[in-house]
Amino acid sequence: MQEIIRAIKKYKRFLITAHINLEGDSLGSQLAMKELLERAGKEAVIVDSDKAPDIYKFLPRVDEVKNAVPAGEEFDAVMVVDCPTLKRVGRLKDVITKGRVVINVDHHISNENFGDINWVDANASSAGEMVYRLFKGMGIPLTKEIALYLYIAVLTDTGSFNYDNTSNITHNVASDLLGYGVEPAIVSEHVYESRSTADIKLLGMVLTTLTVNDRGDVAYLVLTRDMLKKTGLEPSRSEGFINYARSIDNVKVAIMFKEEPGESNRIAVSFRSKSCIDVNGIAAFFGGGGHMKASGCTIEGDLEAAKKRVLARVEEVLDGRNTGSR
Repeated sequence: MQEIIRAIKKYKRFLITAHINLEGDSLGSQLAMKELLERAGKEAVIVDSDKAPDIYKFLPRVDEVKNAVPAGEEFDAVMVVDCPTLKRVGRLKDVITKGRVVINVDHHISNENFGDINWVDANASSAGEMVYRLFKGMGIPLTKEIALYLYIAVLTDTGSFNYDNTSNITHNVASDLLGYGVEPAIVSEHVYESRSTADIKLLGMVLTTLTVNDRGDVAYLVLTRDMLKKTGLEPSRSEGFINYARSIDNVKVAIMFKEEPGESNRIAVSFRSKSCIDVNGIAAFFGGGGHMKASGCTIEGDLEAAKKRVLARVEEVLDGRNTGSR
């Protein structure tokens, strides 16, 4: 963290980015980081491969998140937040690798330490918790808006404080953030209780694909481009659907396959696990990563081929058969 503080003091212009398929932690952490840099007298622009999910449109300044680098903009450094590998930043990868200082702030155990400066803390509940510590370390006061960004980051990445990454430190951070006027009931309503009719129809379509293997320890769901076309929704509206598969009794690994819109040969795969099953290792096998109990990857190929490969690997891991070959 001290190296990052020195870099912030040294450089003037920053590009902030995060992983593809934005969610609460990646978005909240970026918005908070932008505030931190600006309050430190720096210039900062957030540019992501994907748009901010609609459920977060209530956040202040979320409309400042861009999907392309502004023409003529020059940056001294790139701040990559909540992203384990450069591959996961999507279209921004080429921008990042063009001779700029790369600062890597992340909490994924699978992080590849790709930055010139790497602050990776796998014990942190979220990237938001780390950005909170950066505010404290630099002595920059929080505001209600900044606390809101960070609270959403912590809330969503801990599964509303239900996941194993929740610690006493996490609760202390959340307690402090609430002290700035964040209203948890209103946040919960926006994040978890603002579904449209189309959202519920999409959930219904996805749930019809629920499949459980013969042993009952693996369950998966599928989101197709046709479902998205019928409902007019973005893939981000399916966030949390995988938990329906994870919640089934005796299921150890839950998987969700998503056909990426506009891409004829890319399947986004999410993993969730219970007990001691390490799905980070499964995701890493396919070039992805994340956490022990929540990870993801992207696979080139059609849906059926991706399902076959992933399910075979999951069963190998559950059976203790690690062949090591893709």
